Amino acid sequence: MILATTELEKLKNNIEGLNERNIRGASIDLSLSESALARKNDAVLDLFDRDIDKNLQDLYTEIDLAKGYDLKPLQYLYGQSAEKVTIPQDKCGILLPRSTFARLGLILPISSFANPGYSGHLPIIIFNASASIVRIPPYIRIMQLLVCDLKGAAKPYEDYKDSKYQDDDLTLPNLCDEEICSICANSTRDHSLVCVVENIKEVMAIENTGQFRGVY
Repeated sequence: MILATTELEKLKNNIEGLNERNIRGASIDLSLSESALARKNDAVLDLFDRDIDKNLQDLYTEIDLAKGYDLKPLQYLYGQSAEKVTIPQDKCGILLPRSTFARLGLILPISSFANPGYSGHLPIIIFNASASIVRIPPYIRIMQLLVCDLKGAAKPYEDYKDSKYQDDDLTLPNLCDEEICSICANSTRDHSLVCVVENIKEVMAIENTGQFRGVY
């Protein structure tokens, strides 16, 4: 069930920096903060790279939106909500774009999910699909947060090992959920048999044979 105005008003203390006028009929409008990340260059982003999370540091630069940022065609911006949102344990959040920006040629995520117990600044991705430069200012109402009641008890987001975005504050993408991969953490694998590989491509090639039951 999606919460309406009277129920959303009860969650005011769960959203730091909220302008109460942004509580709408069945959603809460969220604004874009003044800090964002942009790609420095068009370097290849290799998802096979075991050190990809470290290398991401060199791909992004932090920018200040206080004077506006000129988002070029086919360029994207990684920002966040100015408000810090805490989702109650018995609820979840769904983040949707405001249609105004789609009409300007700006594409935002179709949806973004906030788990029960999540707390942090929600990520906002803006992609310029138009043929024009669009100047992006801070604090514009850009997304809508829908809050839904849950049926049954939910495990808190922070209790999961891969809850890497708890207390998020413009965190770089993190593709590694755990220190040990799911293959090596699998108790049914033969841990006495170790295969030394140079990169993840070799792991995938070996795994596709279905013959090796050891670890890497």
